[in-house]
Amino acid sequence: MTRGPRIWALLGAHAGDNNQVLALAEALGLPFEAKPLRYNHWRHLKPRLLGSSLRSLEKDSRASVDGEPPDLTISTGHRSVPVVQHLRRRSGKVRSVHIGYPRIAPDRFDLVVATPEYPVPDGARVMRIPFALTRKNDAAPFRGGARPLRLLILGGPTLYWRFDPKLVRDAVSKLLNAAARDGGSVMVVASPRTPASCLDEVTEAPTVRPGESPGYASLLAGADELFVTADSVAMVSDAIATGKPVGLIPVEPTAIGRAYMATLPPGTRMRPRDLRFFWKALDDRQLAGTLDEPRAVSPPDINALVAERVRELLRPE
Repeated sequence: MTRGPRIWALLGAHAGDNNQVLALAEALGLPFEAKPLRYNHWRHLKPRLLGSSLRSLEKDSRASVDGEPPDLTISTGHRSVPVVQHLRRRSGKVRSVHIGYPRIAPDRFDLVVATPEYPVPDGARVMRIPFALTRKNDAAPFRGGARPLRLLILGGPTLYWRFDPKLVRDAVSKLLNAAARDGGSVMVVASPRTPASCLDEVTEAPTVRPGESPGYASLLAGADELFVTADSVAMVSDAIATGKPVGLIPVEPTAIGRAYMATLPPGTRMRPRDLRFFWKALDDRQLAGTLDEPRAVSPPDINALVAERVRELLRPE
């Protein structure tokens, strides 16, 4: 009996990245093995310096990728790059798909799947998608509160983008005013990146912090309208994938972000990612609206499109 392809989903430290890896692995409809990788101090070296090696892996993770290499790896994050290159060097039959920005040339993989914010050069081995891969949400929908339920999803600051508590306060006030005028209720859900100082100032609406109940997935499934701070590609993508009305809450550049942008020629992305290009892709495709005018669309099935491209890699030549 012919066995199916052996697929490894290589997981790292970031839940948003891991969810994309798992979303693609699940969309393939084939058995796969999830392999969480833990890294040591060598992880700080760039992929091109580490080359094809397992040096940056902790001992237990190194053992987990020993033995016969798989037929396909699905990876994310630049720390996984030396591991994938090591597996490809051991077996020329390993096909590799990387999600995101590997920080080396895309031709070192069979396919690189990148959202618009990543400075990955376009090419035959690059598949640019308008928003991130998202896993199927099987959570029981949250049914509390008056309908419609307006859910405000908060991210957090980054090096180039400032998370302004005033913008969040204004968003909460507008949503509460809409609920008072038109009926319904408002809830706020925070991510691990949301500053505690911001949450302390947003007290007008019920707020769910990380680890509290109801969970993010349940709220996402149960909300009627979704409003997301624009700093988080993963959470914005989760919202768009629901097909419900989505509005983005803008964020502002930090001093570092403004200085960096001022040095770049038009059309050039900041490294390691430039959210302006993500927002433009959403606007070009009308995939999200604003706080005042949320937009509902029938989003393309990104998971299925990428999965079909990956299946082509697994077909016999």
